[in-house]
Amino acid sequence: MTPEEITTLFATAAASFQTFVGQPTDDDLTALRDVIYPLLLDIPYDEQQGGHNLIGLVEPTALYQARWANPFPIPIRPPAYPAIADDATPVVRARREAEHAILTRDYTSYEAAERAVAKFIRDAVDEVWYRDLRHPRSYYVTVTAKQLIDHLDANCGGLHPSDLVRLPTDMMTYYTEADGIPEYINMLEEAQRKSSRANLPIADDNLMAIASTAILASGHFPRPTDEWEALPLALRTWTAWKTHYRAAHLARKRQLLAAGHAPGGAHAVTGTEYDPTTIPQDTYDKLDGYLNNIAAAATNDGKLLERMVESNTRLASDVTSLTASVASLTAAYTLLANKITPEATQRPQKMQQKRPERVKAAANGYCWTHGFRVREGHTSATCTGKAEGHKNTATRANTMGGSNANKGWDT
Repeated sequence: MTPEEITTLFATAAASFQTFVGQPTDDDLTALRDVIYPLLLDIPYDEQQGGHNLIGLVEPTALYQARWANPFPIPIRPPAYPAIADDATPVVRARREAEHAILTRDYTSYEAAERAVAKFIRDAVDEVWYRDLRHPRSYYVTVTAKQLIDHLDANCGGLHPSDLVRLPTDMMTYYTEADGIPEYINMLEEAQRKSSRANLPIADDNLMAIASTAILASGHFPRPTDEWEALPLALRTWTAWKTHYRAAHLARKRQLLAAGHAPGGAHAVTGTEYDPTTIPQDTYDKLDGYLNNIAAAATNDGKLLERMVESNTRLASDVTSLTASVASLTAAYTLLANKITPEATQRPQKMQQKRPERVKAAANGYCWTHGFRVREGHTSATCTGKAEGHKNTATRANTMGGSNANKGWDT
């Protein structure tokens, strides 16, 4: 991925990301990371060793080291050319050049990602909350993305244990709010991650207990619940619970679709039966409104049809009039085309007039000014358009240096 592509990637994400108003909360910073992390994970990096990822630009050091085994190393800009001995073999030279190309590509990716992520964070958060990092002259040029995110984590409150006192109670209501089992599982696990960020971890066994209690209290999925309760205690884990009730969710969804009921909402998918005889009053009100709209639309369509019929009648009348006009014009044109005008009768007489005869050229004629082809009676002596230096005694036999125009015309 080129540096330009990396810059465009984050610019596109920033255009659709809603900036935070006021002091960012822990949920805001988590949402920020949820956008940045996937983008960084998709950028090819450390192609030579394959042991690191650009997620280290923003991920806390402890978490990054737990995932990638070592802290994220800040790369050093490689030299312009690889260090190759003058007497190196072609194989060694090719290997060094390939290694240098990989190092250069990794560094340009790191540099472009660092700038893009830092700008993304600055654009998403009001400057008030990271202004302490601004340099008087270089502003935020040297401030890295990790410095920005760490500063926000430390100065925006984060999660305090007191913020999560009600979280277990709130988790008991998630089942009624969720649109089916998959969303319910996601809500519980998101609450688990949130609790971990406040150093109050919730174990998977607690999640399983909360979820099982909610399902049991609702009365939904009676048979899957009986099957679950019949399992040995060692097999009842959170992972097994998710697999078991996701399958129950899909089975229930197929039943509703087969019965002609589109699942729409947590209770529609989780077990509430549909009673066609029970229709709320607001549904009747909506139906009345729909029928009124249909009646109004029918009335409007009738009036529109009447106007269209009137317009078609007028158009038919106009077409008839135009047809008659065209017929009249065609007849008049035919008469005019067959009529002989005085101008037409005079044209042959004009054409029959004889053109004046051309003036005959004098045989053996010559003029000092006009040359060898002159009319009869035109000589050097009789010329009426004499040029400067004209010789009156010049003849064809002795031109006296006169004009040679049309010489040989009579040969």
